Amino acid sequence: MNFNRVVIKVGSALVAPDKNGCSGKYISAIAHFITKCHQANKEVILVSSGSVAAGRNFIRHGSPIPSIPTKQAMAAVGQMKMMDNWQRFFDVPCSQLLITHGDLKDRERYINIKNTLRILLANGIIPIVNENDTVATDELKVGDNDNLAALVALVSEADCLFILSDIDGVYNKDPRSNADAVMLPEIAEITDEIYAMAGTTNNPIATGGMKTKIQAAEKAVENGIDTYILNGTNSQ
Repeated sequence: MNFNRVVIKVGSALVAPDKNGCSGKYISAIAHFITKCHQANKEVILVSSGSVAAGRNFIRHGSPIPSIPTKQAMAAVGQMKMMDNWQRFFDVPCSQLLITHGDLKDRERYINIKNTLRILLANGIIPIVNENDTVATDELKVGDNDNLAALVALVSEADCLFILSDIDGVYNKDPRSNADAVMLPEIAEITDEIYAMAGTTNNPIATGGMKTKIQAAEKAVENGIDTYILNGTNSQ
């Protein structure tokens, strides 16, 4: 573990792999890794998607693609379910931080977030950050938790960022529809060509995709933060 402080972003596909409610199928292994980090005196901040997916079964909706207000209602009830799901895998307390990009752009709020994270980490508490989906209409439509994770890595002065999803990494073409797709084990420079390789998400409960992961990686590496896009379904 060649880092002292890491931000781990966990996507909806890992939090709610069956697309209906929270599950421990994948996050139990992620939680075990975080526990090992703590045992090695490494600090971990979680950025977790999944509140909309966690609340999906509690809000009536008649479309596979719910409206923004419906998603916000799902997030309002689902955030508690998601937090409960994480906490059950840890012996140490978890904390909840709901923020928006606007909070990080405002100097005073930025400092408040920075200080809160510092105190939580100093007390051995796991900060779990999520977009404040019930108020962040534009952010919810874009699905920006990947970029949010990069910004959290910046404000927390992390030295490493893990972006976990249900895919191994960046491919030269969409591996879901191209059997000959080749994964890029290392990207030395993020160019327009790299962005062109990014597709869109086919997951109805996810709002990001590879493009937002590349955007997040670009933000992080430009500030000296080692960034990895990893398959969170692989417990190894």
